[in-house]
Amino acid sequence: MNENSQHEEETNPNLPVPRDSYELTPIQLPKEHQRFYDKLRAKIEKFIRDRGLGDNAAGFILLAPDLFVLLARLLRDKRVPLQAKTIAGVAVAYFISPVDFIPEAIVGPLGMMDDVVLAVFALRSILVDVDSKIVAEHWNGQQDLLEVITKVVKQADELIGKNVLRKIENLLFGKK
Repeated sequence: MNENSQHEEETNPNLPVPRDSYELTPIQLPKEHQRFYDKLRAKIEKFIRDRGLGDNAAGFILLAPDLFVLLARLLRDKRVPLQAKTIAGVAVAYFISPVDFIPEAIVGPLGMMDDVVLAVFALRSILVDVDSKIVAEHWNGQQDLLEVITKVVKQADELIGKNVLRKIENLLFGKK
């Protein structure tokens, strides 16, 4: 490399220039920018208080934020195989989609029952390919995850009805 070309590299504005090191300053986010999880949980808790829902329905609806976060974390975990990530991705997309079998826009947080059931069925399928210890690492819920899955699967018919349950199974597993 001759002297001219070396000088051109040093002054070329298209090349990245190393910056001096600097100290990071933590940013305090305003309250209205709190995490999605916190917002969703607060919205559900308010709905439950306002409507006076029974403990059974409330318990299932309150699983929604925990299941959403769990599935989103599994999507980012490098130890989770692609097929399991695909299933988690379908479940996360279903959570955030305005189009679902029991729409929240019409029935409020009660519409999350189908989201909860779909998430649990997705997790049941994911646990076939992913070590339960990996899944448990990402679980924030207060109850044991395997107990939650078992309880929701057993009560899925009661929670959302056979018709919606068949649609969810078809969406996830291609069953008719």
